[in-house]
Amino acid sequence: MAATPLQAVLHRLRRSWLRRDEAGLTDGELLECFIARRDEDAFAALVLRHGPMVLAVCRRVLRNEADAEDAFQATFLVLVKKAATVRPRGQVGNWLYGVAHTTALKARAMNTRRSAKEREAAARANLQVPAEDCPQSHALLDQELKALPDKYRAAIVLCELEGQSIKEAARQLGCPPGTVGARLTRGRRLLARRLARRGLALSAGGIAAMLARDATAAGVPPELTAATVTASMLFGAGGPAPGVISAPVAALTDGVLKTMLLTRLKLAAAVLLAVVVAAGIGLLLLPARASEPLPSAKAERPAAPEGDRPASEPKPIAVQEDAIIRQVAWSSDGKTLATVGLTLESIWFKDDNGKDTDQGETLPNMTV
Repeated sequence: MAATPLQAVLHRLRRSWLRRDEAGLTDGELLECFIARRDEDAFAALVLRHGPMVLAVCRRVLRNEADAEDAFQATFLVLVKKAATVRPRGQVGNWLYGVAHTTALKARAMNTRRSAKEREAAARANLQVPAEDCPQSHALLDQELKALPDKYRAAIVLCELEGQSIKEAARQLGCPPGTVGARLTRGRRLLARRLARRGLALSAGGIAAMLARDATAAGVPPELTAATVTASMLFGAGGPAPGVISAPVAALTDGVLKTMLLTRLKLAAAVLLAVVVAAGIGLLLLPARASEPLPSAKAERPAAPEGDRPASEPKPIAVQEDAIIRQVAWSSDGKTLATVGLTLESIWFKDDNGKDTDQGETLPNMTV
């Protein structure tokens, strides 16, 4: 771990935690403080608040303390780099759960030889243990929990993995306690059904007990907390990493950041494909009368006798609009999708009495 004045760091962490806790700041407020001012105290408060849950996830996936601590540190290094992408701001714990699980899986993939030995050892061991004590059960639980809709997972992460009360979770999530309670109950049931489909029979109560036990057993060593905060601040500022961030943690962090970028690019490609497909369908369904210019109203309007001519010109009524996407492009920062299209607006005319004149025209319009 980092060679820093540990007592001073620990003292600052405890002081900042007490100050933030007394101020009653939510996760979203702490995150905003860190994003706006790179506030180390705010970041330390988030590490202290969510560290036990993150370490528990890493331990469940990796089953090796050294690897779990590396994944723990890498998770918060990712938070430093991606803090501004956390949405909603108040769901920091939910976001960290997903990153911790991804990071731990990445760490396990980077240690395939050790994992193979552990699987061989598990195969030789006596597996006649309760389902909730089996390592495979933990892996299935985390896989299905990560796949839950965010609103259910956020409630489970706060109340089950982090041991918060429903009232406190409601304050963090910005919704009524009754809503959190309903989501928690619904989330447990969904989780139980999904696990049952994968051959793991656990009741909703059994799942809650399993998660609560992991939460209470996942105390984070103060030295690990202090080293993680120090490394995160240096990493975020682009400072020197040797001696503060180990090579395995640096490689793991880089791998997770690349995975997140690849996921974002895949999502962008999916959105782009959906736009193109929608444009193609719209083109196929484009009515014939909109795709071919209608005769000009002035050219086709029959001459009427002087006495029968209406007092004013016919009034145009827009009755239909169709668009053809010609081109799409992402901005350089990947945040904006621009489309260039041709809008065809069909105009039909009515006279002053509201009767159709059977005259109209199609007006093309390029749009961005």
